[in-house]
Amino acid sequence: GISLNDAKASLRACLDQHCPPDKDIAATLALAETEFVAGDYKSARATMLSSIGRNRRFAKQYPVPVSDLLRANSRVAAHLGEETAYRSGAIQVVTALKAGLPPSDPRVLNAQLELGDSYAKTGDTDDAINLYQDVAKHAHAVHQSNSEGFALLREARLYAALSKGKSSPYYSDALNATNRLIARGEPELAPFVQAAKLLKANIAVQHGDTGAVDRLVAEYRAVATGGAVPVLLYAPKIEQRQLSGREGASGTTLNKLAMDDFDNQWVDVSFLISADGKVSETEVLRKSSALSGDWVKPILTAIAGRRYAPLAPDSPGFFRVERYSFTAAWTTVTGSRMRVRSPAPKIEMVDLSRDDAKGG
Repeated sequence: GISLNDAKASLRACLDQHCPPDKDIAATLALAETEFVAGDYKSARATMLSSIGRNRRFAKQYPVPVSDLLRANSRVAAHLGEETAYRSGAIQVVTALKAGLPPSDPRVLNAQLELGDSYAKTGDTDDAINLYQDVAKHAHAVHQSNSEGFALLREARLYAALSKGKSSPYYSDALNATNRLIARGEPELAPFVQAAKLLKANIAVQHGDTGAVDRLVAEYRAVATGGAVPVLLYAPKIEQRQLSGREGASGTTLNKLAMDDFDNQWVDVSFLISADGKVSETEVLRKSSALSGDWVKPILTAIAGRRYAPLAPDSPGFFRVERYSFTAAWTTVTGSRMRVRSPAPKIEMVDLSRDDAKGG
């Protein structure tokens, strides 16, 4: 809703007037969001890094605005494949909030859960599980039910994501964690109990029970209210290509070299969620000028296969837009200090339809 030039002018005027840190951060995020949506991730991050340099020291007085800035920078870093900056940014969010808020504040607890998410996404699954469990215990002790519910649900979801089959030890861990949450009877945990039921149905579908989602849809159809936010019941996994190695001209396997272009690779996908909870009209709304490769088609296929909770019968449906970035982590290879892209691709997504996509 704001042009790039207007966003730049607003931030410049704010700085010229020596505006307070919270106003500086708000103008910074407005500009960075505009740059990000336009596909200029590097400029968006540069804008936020400059603001972090100006405002990080004000975390005690402005813990929430400073944490918002750090969180947004961390998210954009993930889209650029900057895993170290993504993780350190998540740590900085927790530190900033703790500077001005008590440890029992739900914003501090939820930031710790986001830190756990960064561990999970960068391969430190044990640390993620441990952090989720610690936050759940702390939140229970200080009567922060929402944070406890989110922690318990994240633990179950991570186990489910790690489970590759019924023979996997993570399969029983996922079912046990899900069932423990479903068994909780506190009214304040009811939304998380329902989410755990969704997760259990997804686990069943992934392991061969194709009727599990239909049973959930029928359950939700009976209580459909046409809420403001569609409830996702089932989402097929995006089938990414696994780059395990390529043959070089000399016959050697280039296991450690990325063979794809990860710079400026993004698309905005639009789709319609109809009243029956099915997805239609899935298409690429916008794309980067440098788009290459065949990584978009699996995303479109996965979105088209989603099932949402049925809406009110007279609902016109919901139009959604999601940004997908094709990236890979920056790393170094043995014997060299030169940064290279990991050969393992990643898909990063942010929902442009939602207010929380703005980094707040």
